[in-house]
Amino acid sequence: MAKKEITNKQKLILLLSYTFRFLNSRQIQEFLGHKDHRRINSWLKDLEEKGYIVREFKPVFGQLTKPAVCFLTAKGRGYIRHSYTYQFPKYLKKISKDKGTSKSFRIRCQIIADWYLTFYQKSNNEDDKIKSETGIDIIDYLETQLKTDVDEKYEKIPTKSKQFFTSAYYPSLILLKEIKPDGYIRRKIPQGIVHGLLFVLDAYIPRFLLRYKIQGIFEKLNEENWEDDTVHSLNIYFLCPNNVVITYFRRLVPSFLQSYYGSKPLNFYFATRNQLYRYKDGKDEKIKWLIFSSTDF
Repeated sequence: MAKKEITNKQKLILLLSYTFRFLNSRQIQEFLGHKDHRRINSWLKDLEEKGYIVREFKPVFGQLTKPAVCFLTAKGRGYIRHSYTYQFPKYLKKISKDKGTSKSFRIRCQIIADWYLTFYQKSNNEDDKIKSETGIDIIDYLETQLKTDVDEKYEKIPTKSKQFFTSAYYPSLILLKEIKPDGYIRRKIPQGIVHGLLFVLDAYIPRFLLRYKIQGIFEKLNEENWEDDTVHSLNIYFLCPNNVVITYFRRLVPSFLQSYYGSKPLNFYFATRNQLYRYKDGKDEKIKWLIFSSTDF
């Protein structure tokens, strides 16, 4: 019997790379739940040698100071295109330019992956888990969409289960096209759907861009074309590079909330990257979010 070109685990690695665009080897190990990092590195090396991925790392004095960062090659993207009933050509075209992306963008992609690993992959609450075939909920959901004619499929949202999406596949919510978050979260409860938008801010972002981003969000929200009977509330999460940025938001956001006239509750959450990683590593019991709610204004 001929040996498979790639294994099932390696196929999962390609789908993870497609979903998050840039992942480091430690994250891939965590996604796959594998204890032996040498096995992960062996799979990655094999995928690189066969031309499916690029591995980038910076050797210093003959040692790796950071885990290798991986992303898809043209052959890796071709695997996705030819292995599924592909429905998302614009996204595949977008990630074809990943080789020339900035360091800050690559870091942002890895932070988004760590967000998922922190709040979804590691969830101990059975109500927050979707029945998973691969052990990776986001991949199970994505595979279903890649194999299905999306336009003709009624999408059933599991009650009480949190779902996380990257732009690899966003469902049909108008805010996702207009505001373009880094990640999307939804949770169906008896009262409706709680929507969440995640923004990961780059380091050294100018203040005028912060104000422009908040202003743009409120302009779209005040158009009210996103509100319907299924919406329970909207949560917007900002993961900031430092506390200086959060201090600026502390002064900025209340003034915008005072002019918000939507009928659905709107909540803003602010925390730093460091808070996320302290929580992820078990150093803090919870993230101390700075929260602003439209119900308070």
